[in-house]
Amino acid sequence: LLARISLEDFESASGNDNWGWTDPETGKEYVLSGLDDGTAFVDISNPEAPVFLGKLLTATEPSSWRDIKVYQNHAFIVSEASGHGMQVFDLTRLRAVSTPPETFTADTHFTDFGRAHNIVINETSGYAYIVGTSRTGTYAGGALFVNIQNPTMPISEGGFGAGGYSHDAQVITYTGPDS
Repeated sequence: LLARISLEDFESASGNDNWGWTDPETGKEYVLSGLDDGTAFVDISNPEAPVFLGKLLTATEPSSWRDIKVYQNHAFIVSEASGHGMQVFDLTRLRAVSTPPETFTADTHFTDFGRAHNIVINETSGYAYIVGTSRTGTYAGGALFVNIQNPTMPISEGGFGAGGYSHDAQVITYTGPDS
């Protein structure tokens, strides 16, 4: 253990999931930490002296579950909080933080669904798959397909509910020999 940031430092009661991002321009490494009340952004470029840059608060209410994935230098954040939808945050904004910790706002708040357990991103196609959504509605807990090729303008393009509730998923683009 080289360093530690406590939940008290984040002003949060609990945490549940971490994801990472490396800035392609600066080479700095970051942790995106899912908290009960939002998402924390931590610069871990010096692993012995991490810097808590700030927090993006939840879109609605606290929840014990939040999931984060990255595509084209943007964080895509879903939560099991009622009505949360998907927050999109431009991670390149972290380069300009001068007086941490800051309170951030989302660049986009996509509300075509309420709650979700997980998000999967296929970087080849530029699609996000929202899984574990509310068990009612059009896809009844199945996957929602979202075009995120323009990260700040997500477009819902369908879904799959026939299989019932989807808790997690893996999405790949098959490039093998079988047509």
